[in-house]
Amino acid sequence: MIRRSPEGGVEIPWADALQQVQDEVGLSQDILLEVVADSIRQAWMEEEGLQTQVRVELDQLTGRLMLAVTDPESGRDLDTVPDLAPADAGPRADPLEPTLTELPQEVSRRAARLARARLGKWIREVRERQLQGQAEEHRGQLADAIVERLDQGTWYLRSGSLLAVLAPLEQIPGERLRRGQHLKVVLMESRRAGHGEYVQVRASRTSPLLLRRLMEAEVPELTDGTLVVRAVAREPGDRAKVAVESQRPEIDAKGACIGLRGVRIRAVVGQLGGEKVDVLEWSGDPATLVARALAPAPVKAVTIDEEARRATVMVDPDVLSLAIGKEGQNARLAARLTGWRIDIRPAERMGLAVAP
Repeated sequence: MIRRSPEGGVEIPWADALQQVQDEVGLSQDILLEVVADSIRQAWMEEEGLQTQVRVELDQLTGRLMLAVTDPESGRDLDTVPDLAPADAGPRADPLEPTLTELPQEVSRRAARLARARLGKWIREVRERQLQGQAEEHRGQLADAIVERLDQGTWYLRSGSLLAVLAPLEQIPGERLRRGQHLKVVLMESRRAGHGEYVQVRASRTSPLLLRRLMEAEVPELTDGTLVVRAVAREPGDRAKVAVESQRPEIDAKGACIGLRGVRIRAVVGQLGGEKVDVLEWSGDPATLVARALAPAPVKAVTIDEEARRATVMVDPDVLSLAIGKEGQNARLAARLTGWRIDIRPAERMGLAVAP
């Protein structure tokens, strides 16, 4: 942007430089010229020790910056200051109108240094605001990120222009990542990092929202509103349950999500590293919903206690362990999915109560 002239001064191809900044960060030329003008004012004050008013204009043909300088106290045109040669030596129609001149060499050098520093800072701030806005715009959305590096258990990812961090708690247990790997994540909140020098986005592989977004990506009916995901419960890396509802009676919600020969749900499972996903049809009736949530265990009867928000489930003794699941996982996920405390009872004795 700034180069040395053969005479040892500093030349700035201002038209090209300002256009480049406009293209990169979208600032108007008026704003950029004001930044440059502020730099010239400061350089001029350092050189002449005067409080000055400066108007800057850009010659689009030559790319040179022209300026008019006046003393705010006297209103005196400062074109008589030594080394400040008028750009146009012809007579002026209005003697009170300052003459447009070129920058003296020393002022030009100082202005160039100041302008470069200020424009650099301005550009960084604008880019940070743009990245912050982009991060907020994509908050809660599915992203395809590239794994870049590992630092003390935290993976750093790149998603477009966004830097994302995958902290240990957001990683699927036991999942092995490698540099350069493409990874589906859901983007969460953003924050300034590095003492405010750049924007960082928290990514997650464990959030139930990731499963919801993956389902939406694989099942067009979820995107167009034919189907709706009503609830999701996960134990990341192991098992999950998803309740879906059809907005059209002729559409089988569960079948549409699973897909022909299971192709859709397999694609989702593949993105989750093999996590088993159970899909069930949503019901507004709590007893029906609880019974479906305990699949694959068959349920004989469900009794609902509205006041205690408890569901008592009766199952055959030989499927009790299936209903509860390994280490209580099936019952636990069903409770989270439905929002009901679930008390599973065999025919002969009390069973297990599970809170959502």
